[in-house]
Amino acid sequence: MSDDRRSDPAGTVYGSRRPGLPQDPLMRIALGVAVVGVLLGLFFAAGVLGGSGDERPVVPAAAVPTPAASGSSAAAPTTQAAPTTPAAPSPTTAPTSPQAPANGPKVLRSVPSGLCLGLESDQQQAKAQLAPCTGGPEQQWTAGQLAPDAVALTVIAYGQCLDVEGASTDDGAKLQQYPCHGQGNQQWRLQPAGPGAVLLVAVHSGKCAQPEGAGTQPGTKLVQAPCTGAPEQQWSAG
Repeated sequence: MSDDRRSDPAGTVYGSRRPGLPQDPLMRIALGVAVVGVLLGLFFAAGVLGGSGDERPVVPAAAVPTPAASGSSAAAPTTQAAPTTPAAPSPTTAPTSPQAPANGPKVLRSVPSGLCLGLESDQQQAKAQLAPCTGGPEQQWTAGQLAPDAVALTVIAYGQCLDVEGASTDDGAKLQQYPCHGQGNQQWRLQPAGPGAVLLVAVHSGKCAQPEGAGTQPGTKLVQAPCTGAPEQQWSAG
């Protein structure tokens, strides 16, 4: 039997070859590709490259709807008009109060002559006439209110009222003093007729007191006549 002893150096270990990379280049490339694929799969699974599955896609800002205001429509707001200043009211003419004898006795002067309303005597039914102004009590008259626009004219000296004789409505009916009873022929409207002047209008007839014949002499009797506003029908209180 032949001796097969090997002449290997001492300490040499005999057995199967240790595992290692394949010597074939194609096998090495295939192995490298497989390893890279496994690593990429692990990275994606761990969220390193692809991110977690819980992330939501990013929506562009232009695509996000804006919530409408609660309780209001989408209509554009209306512009309020500026408040307008109300026009000032037109001035109204204040009612003219009668320029009558008031707050005490007054004399009544005829405008054309400057003579005063007096009486021919102290007797009842004495006629009214023009007289030179003395300011005596027989020429002083007080105006007592009988209605909203009517007064009684009472002479201080005798306590009687200016009266249209017989309550006549005729032109030329004379004026006199008579005991006061407040009827229409003793009621007078003192109607403004110019600066500081009035008309003496008898309520029962609507006619005006004036000197007879538009006279300007002392002693001229007073009568009623249709109202014209002429100077002879104008009287001033003073």
